[in-house]
Amino acid sequence: MGKYFGTDGFRGEANVTLTADHAYQVGRFLGWYCGECKRRGGDSEPAKVVIGKDTRLSGYVFENALAGGLLAAGMDVFLVGPLPTPAISFLTTNMRADVGVVISASHNPFSDNGIKFFDAEGFKIPDADEDRMTEMVLDPNFDWNYPEPANTGRAYKIKDAPGRYLSLIHISEPTRRS
Repeated sequence: MGKYFGTDGFRGEANVTLTADHAYQVGRFLGWYCGECKRRGGDSEPAKVVIGKDTRLSGYVFENALAGGLLAAGMDVFLVGPLPTPAISFLTTNMRADVGVVISASHNPFSDNGIKFFDAEGFKIPDADEDRMTEMVLDPNFDWNYPEPANTGRAYKIKDAPGRYLSLIHISEPTRRS
């Protein structure tokens, strides 16, 4: 079995070591997993995810593929567009999402990209969860138990996401006196 995740999420050369198929499969697992956690906790509402990205062209490919897997698994998807990684961490908690995803490879070459996950509190998910995700995504016999067509997730574009983050930054800045 290969290993998808490294030190900080799943990264690789876009369309070579990190493909749209990988993003779809990871989305499918994440949607299934979050939905199962909510059901086991007695919550019948769909799980929610916030997805942001940087400005790499391949981000559009991975955003749509990842969202497709999440939606197929019944998760509601909130697309916030290009924003810095800390904004996605903040928006995950601010929007009361179950998980946050940022599609970015930070300081790596522009030809690379990556997928990083945050828990509901905006922290990076534990390595053990990433290992479990890899194991299940690569298991050809896993029964995904997809929801009925009427229960697939819905996608929303959140147009005020940059403003929400800027509001946080403005509030956090020290007051300057002339």
